[in-house]
Amino acid sequence: MKNKLDDVDFKILKILSDNSQMPYTEVAKILNISPGTVHARTKKMKNIGVITGATLCLDYSKIGWKMTIFLGIYLKETTLYKKVMNDLQKLPEIVKIHHTTGKYDIWIKMHAKDSVHYRQIYQENLLAIKGIKAIESFMSVEENMNRHIVFE
Repeated sequence: MKNKLDDVDFKILKILSDNSQMPYTEVAKILNISPGTVHARTKKMKNIGVITGATLCLDYSKIGWKMTIFLGIYLKETTLYKKVMNDLQKLPEIVKIHHTTGKYDIWIKMHAKDSVHYRQIYQENLLAIKGIKAIESFMSVEENMNRHIVFE
């Protein structure tokens, strides 16, 4: 099957998960395959939607964004989900949005420079979104791990 991944694909994913900017020639040397194979396999994984992009991992605290906040959001009505999602996506401080089951309707992750910045976003932007019934905030005091699944 053309869209099925094999061991080589998973080895490429493991390497690129650790360093998405590693040149294909370096990946090829590690795996003892040709750079063309790495390129073709990576292109295939992009085409089938396994690889959806490549990003930088940032330590926000080192560039002045000292707070990471998780928010559990309750909606007034579940039919307002798409509208609320669209409004949340407009806030640049929000970096992840999940539609969830359980206690909250939406779970988001955001960053703020400090408590004054967070309060401003919370009061002026989040509370102004029509459709949100309530919000519970959780401040992260330390991130101990941020990784992808290890493919072996």
